[in-house]
Amino acid sequence: EILIGLVGSEMCKETGTDLSLGAFDWQQEQTVEFILENTGERLLVINDVLTSCDCTTVGYSKEPVHPKDSVALSVTYMAEQPGRFDKIIKVYCNADSSPILLRITGEAK
Repeated sequence: EILIGLVGSEMCKETGTDLSLGAFDWQQEQTVEFILENTGERLLVINDVLTSCDCTTVGYSKEPVHPKDSVALSVTYMAEQPGRFDKIIKVYCNADSSPILLRITGEAK
């Protein structure tokens, strides 16, 4: 099982999958962190992480996550222009609920 910090299944428990970055200067890069905790009994392996646009990047350790350990996904958003945004991050892993969907929203002013 994985604990992210809302939607649940037998293999993966997720809460806190949506984060608002609020309002900020559109020329300022914004970074937030999602923590994935392995609450299961086998290694958690992240195979790939895809974002809905090139304006969003994700950094994370490529090492398998042992039971009771966690991995941080550092999500960076750089607005291409002012405006509201809603971006999806898909985490492909060996959990039954894969892909795990994470979301960031906000308004670049």
